[in-house]
Amino acid sequence: MEPLDKAVIGNRIKALRKTKGLRQWQMAEKLGATQPAIHKYENGILPEVKRLLELARIGSTSIEWILTGRHWENGSTQMERLKAEVYELAYQFNALTPEERKILADGLEVINGAIAALRQRTGQEPRELSDIELARELKAFEKNGRVALVAALALYDAVVTTLASSKVRELHRFGQGTADQPLSEGAVRLPGLQKNAS
Repeated sequence: MEPLDKAVIGNRIKALRKTKGLRQWQMAEKLGATQPAIHKYENGILPEVKRLLELARIGSTSIEWILTGRHWENGSTQMERLKAEVYELAYQFNALTPEERKILADGLEVINGAIAALRQRTGQEPRELSDIELARELKAFEKNGRVALVAALALYDAVVTTLASSKVRELHRFGQGTADQPLSEGAVRLPGLQKNAS
């Protein structure tokens, strides 16, 4: 194991603070420390564990990144850590066949196109529209466009349902004391949607 370079750790703490747009006194308030303590951390004095944890939380990063400049999960040197949901999604999508990935990409393209069309027509984000306004706008789409959008939304629903089911299975196994067993199921499968999406 390589020794920790305290000066470099201090530079990472300073970069973290600046990335979040905080002055030393503001960081001190968030950490429950003093401004001189923050100055010391940024100049090579290692913070205690509880402050490292809080720094990691504030920076959306990991203690590993603060201490070594890398995240243990993937070796990334980027400060912000990917959320656990992103890793889960990557795991799920890794199990897709090339054909299923194409179906999913096509479905997402249709959904993104519909969102862009709604933004252009209304000048608003779709989530800002009421259900009635949204229904009225979607009704104005061509029939073929509506059919494709319905298929794409069914695909989206299948993906979300599969991911949620995977989480429920994981929590269920955790409650039974077998959470360390790898997931045997959970790959996103797109049954019956292939014919609907085409």
